[in-house]
Amino acid sequence: MTDNNSDDEIQLPEDTLKVLQEFLHEREQASNENCESIEEDWQLSQFWYSEETARRLVDECIHSLKEKTRAQIACISCPTLMSFFLQKEEVINGSINITLFEYDDRFAIKYGDRFVHYDYNSPLTVPVEMCHAFDLVVSDPPFLSEECFVKVAQTMRLLAKDSDSKSLLCTGTIMEELAQRLLKMHKCSFKPTHARNLGNDFSCFANFETNLL
Repeated sequence: MTDNNSDDEIQLPEDTLKVLQEFLHEREQASNENCESIEEDWQLSQFWYSEETARRLVDECIHSLKEKTRAQIACISCPTLMSFFLQKEEVINGSINITLFEYDDRFAIKYGDRFVHYDYNSPLTVPVEMCHAFDLVVSDPPFLSEECFVKVAQTMRLLAKDSDSKSLLCTGTIMEELAQRLLKMHKCSFKPTHARNLGNDFSCFANFETNLL
């Protein structure tokens, strides 16, 4: 008699796996068409990106990891990007994985195991298995203050896999000096915009040479 080991990993045929991936993607898309289905909570300083900005940021993230396999992207306090990431073939086929770090638990329902509750007031409180695990970190600190920026910067450094990890940041232009000093970032020429016009001058920053920003 041969004992069956229930712990053995089940290997699905390639065509079956493809059908399963397509089904899971369609199910995600049905409930995640875009961020507009969740209203902005201004008390949480939530302001959704314009579609042009969201697509440009997502395209830059995907393009910058084109040489990577099984790449990991962390989104900190920028839930607008999630639905656009989930439309990308690289995410659908599993070559890139996306994790949202966000305070608003409404997105836990929307994104399931892609969601990690995050409070910038506890910048080092992240799951231990996610420390130094990400090839790219994209962030939009929720409040335009030095305190918030410094704490989010701590989280960005904690999540980054190594010194070669890439980082993107959208925040007020007045934070340029902090972005340079704390994260070694430069200002990009691309100007992010929001679905609802904001009075603050916003900029995009990166620690690498971008192609689309």
